[in-house]
Amino acid sequence: MTLRPIHPTAPEAPEASAMTTIDAHVHLWRLARGDNVSLNPAMATIWRDMEPRHLRPRLDAAGVHRVVAVQAAETLAEALFLVGLARKFPWIAGVVAWIEPASPAIEEEVAALSWIPIVKGARPIRDDNRSIAYLLDARLERGWRALADAGLSLDILVQNWREISLATELARRLPHLAIILDHCAKPDIAGGHFLPWAADIAAFAKLPNVSCKLSGLMNCAGAGADVAEVRPYAEHVIEAFGPSRTLWASDWPPLDLASDYQTWNRISDVILAGFPASERAAILGGTATRVYRLEPPDPPES
Repeated sequence: MTLRPIHPTAPEAPEASAMTTIDAHVHLWRLARGDNVSLNPAMATIWRDMEPRHLRPRLDAAGVHRVVAVQAAETLAEALFLVGLARKFPWIAGVVAWIEPASPAIEEEVAALSWIPIVKGARPIRDDNRSIAYLLDARLERGWRALADAGLSLDILVQNWREISLATELARRLPHLAIILDHCAKPDIAGGHFLPWAADIAAFAKLPNVSCKLSGLMNCAGAGADVAEVRPYAEHVIEAFGPSRTLWASDWPPLDLASDYQTWNRISDVILAGFPASERAAILGGTATRVYRLEPPDPPES
């Protein structure tokens, strides 16, 4: 088995004035496609099409240049939809596709995904990952080996922070696979359960093949949350993983269920203001570029 380095050497951080900001986790959907079964009309704010034309104004207002589009449906067909959007909108720098690691054709499915350069990783979801215990099933080894062979990364969505230890065990079993923890493993900010979550995050972060997305915190906090509520959680993630393994992201459109893009961008700016420019550059784009192996943007047409 030929394996790529888990975290390739990062390029030198750009000067702050030339920094490319990357949102490492957005979703895009068209409801008429019919496979976004985790959405429902009760989610009134986001129960509608969410496509590049809806996202771009938010990115422009926040000074965000590029995004990574992550699966929101449990189908391979959605991966084709996202790849097609990326073909039309070059600022979609990468796609993280859904996979079913227990598929009898997982090796061929991963091989097909890896043949598409814009696909950078995969995210397995079952029943919206209400539990991730299934990921530890030894019968899924073929799927993980296929990802490693193909040079694709693995995103893990933990819906219950009490299952961080399961993600840690999986990452420990798969030292040759780059694993990205989504949304800080969704801490219970509203309930104030900081210390047990923080201990589990620190244990996960000790593994060299893992990184974490600084996202999802607004959805975990109470209504009207601001800097004071989310800062301890954000700073702990950055301390545990370091800027070289922390990827800033929005998790838009689910973000809109609790807050909005502008507010999360403002809060992030306040939290990151005290970091050196090189570390901010890593968190806001450099780490995503390296971990997801993003190609540089096309030069503007003259």
